[in-house]
Parts: sequence; C-alpha cells; structure tokens
Amino acid sequence: MSTTAPWKVLVVDDDEGIHSITRMVFRGYQFENRPIELINALSGAQARAVLVEQTDIAVAILDVVMETDSEGLDLVNFIRQQLNNHDLRIILRTGHPGFAPEAEVIIQYDINDYLGKAELSASRLITSVVVALRSFRDIQSVKNQSQQQRCEAKAEPNQPPADSAATPALLSQVSDYFAQKIQPIVADSQRLLQFQHKPMLADLVATLNNRTEQLQQLNLLLQSCEVPPASEPQQTILATLLDNILRQYTAQARAEHWIIDYQIDSQLTETIDLSGNWLSSVLLTLLEQAICLAPQTDLSINLTLLQQRLCIEIVGESRDSELNLSWSQCLQRKLEQLSQNYQGRLENSTSSLVSYSCQIPQAAL
Repeated sequence: MSTTAPWKVLVVDDDEGIHSITRMVFRGYQFENRPIELINALSGAQARAVLVEQTDIAVAILDVVMETDSEGLDLVNFIRQQLNNHDLRIILRTGHPGFAPEAEVIIQYDINDYLGKAELSASRLITSVVVALRSFRDIQSVKNQSQQQRCEAKAEPNQPPADSAATPALLSQVSDYFAQKIQPIVADSQRLLQFQHKPMLADLVATLNNRTEQLQQLNLLLQSCEVPPASEPQQTILATLLDNILRQYTAQARAEHWIIDYQIDSQLTETIDLSGNWLSSVLLTLLEQAICLAPQTDLSINLTLLQQRLCIEIVGESRDSELNLSWSQCLQRKLEQLSQNYQGRLENSTSSLVSYSCQIPQAAL
C-alpha cells in the first residue's frame, strides 16, 4: 500500500445531491498527508462493477434504499461473502431507518458504522470516515507485517526471522489494539442482552454476545503472560473451567455443525492444584490447534491422570485442511511460553489431534 496514494472512498447513493454534499465535505481534506479520492456510484449495480475492478478501496459509504429497499444491505453481503473482502470498512448511511433499524443491522450485517442522514453533520461524517480509514490502515499494516514474515521464512527456512525476539512484543501490541476495539462490542452486546427481544432477534443477540466473548478470550492468547510460580497454592474446579471454555464455542460450533464435549477421568479430584488462568490458556491454545488441524469436526477433550501428571488429549477426526500458518505459529509460541511452568510439554500421540501433559503439585494428590 503506497504511503502517498489517495485513500479510496466509495460513495453509493441514488441521490446525486448526497454525492455533491459528500464532495463538498471532503474537498481538500487529507488523512495522514494523503488525500481522499471519492468514487461515486448511483446504484448497487454500478457499485458492484467498481468493487470488482478496484480492490484497494478502503471505505464504502452505502445507502440502504436504492434499486430495492435492501440494496445497500445486499451490497454488504456481496462485499463480505462473494468478494470475500473483510478489510474494506463499511459505513451504512440511510435516510430510511425504518427499512434498516440500527440494532438489527449491526447484529446481522458485517458493517463498521451506522449513520442516519437526518441527523448527520459534516463533522460526524468526517469522524466516521477517519475512524474507518484508521482501522483499514491498521489492518493493512498487520497483514503486510505477516506477509513479510512469511516471505522471510520461505527465503531462509532454517533460520529464525531477524526480528523473532521482538515478535512477542509486537503480538502484545496488536492484542492491546484489538482489545480496545473488541471491548466496546462486548459491552454493547451485553447491553443488548438486557432488553426483551422477539425470539429470532434474541437468538441473534445471544449469538453476537457469545462470539464477541470468544474473540475477546482468543485475543488474550496473543499476550505475553505472567506465569505463576508453581509453589503458589491454586484451587481450580476442572468441570467449571471446561464448561466456561466450551461455552465460548457454542455459537461457532452450532453455526458449523460440530460438537465439543469433555471427559474427566475418575482418578482426578474435583478440584486440582493448578492455576485456573494458566490451565484455561493451555486448554484454549490446544483447542485452537485442534480446530486448525480438523476444522468443523466433533471434538472431545479428555483429561486423565498418569504418574502425577495431568494429561490432556483432544480427539477428533483428522482431515486435510488449509492450515492458517500465522495463527498456528502464534499458538505454538504461546504453548511454549505457557509450558515454562508445571513442566508442561506436548506428547507424541497417534490417537489424538493434540496431546499435552503437565505436572500436578504433590499437595493436590
């Protein structure tokens, strides 16, 4: 992405007056010393042609009601599902909120902002676009960094990247950034849970809340963690911890038609002397590794006791899949970090997707 090229902003509206006002608002405006190039489309059909031809558009401002009452929403699905473009930031700007109520649209459609024309001011529009551009910039920056690291790894497969020592710090910075973005979404989804909704909308709200909480927990895996001393007494209820972890995957598993279950060996006590935060991070990391290896497959987490060690196996049907290399490497680094405590280690196993064990302090037995 050039540091001098204009930011491309697509404006889709069947009202020429809206285009004129938008041009007036952004005339001469720059973001990070780069001008904003407005691309105009008077219909959904024109917008589709532009989006297919120009893949470097940063922001799209979409009207809802054009050729049809839901043309703008159909465009959202076209961008996200057919073009598979999840980087472009989408701002919905509508003069007919009755056709697209804000709460329902935010829940059902992958948009980044919602503006009503009736109350929209020039400063509010500029603010919304700048926030969207900043988000697009950060997404591109992370992708470019990841691509550079993959190229370096391919060029020197037997050599660690020159900046490998800085990688944990970089991941923590990225995690902090995403945490700031995720927290308001979690807060809003929890607020929505407090209201009475019709059955279908209530289900969508619950699903949104579940997915945001899952994303929040997975984001923490990018963070460097303080490993608690093994000598500190810990009391963790295994079944409660596993229930909390599996609950985070409810929406994903239901949408993808698979199941996660767990089995706890009868030799294990109900309460175990291990850090709950540490064990939760280990289980999340192992579970994500298993999902990478066998996506959309029924999984079982089996906990057993063997020679004073807690053994964790995740069993599922192994299948060929396109591995997300960056995420898999991140999980591996996280597991190595976590394994510094409780003598944690991966185990060789031909009967499970992943197998791991750690030492249980003698006092717990």
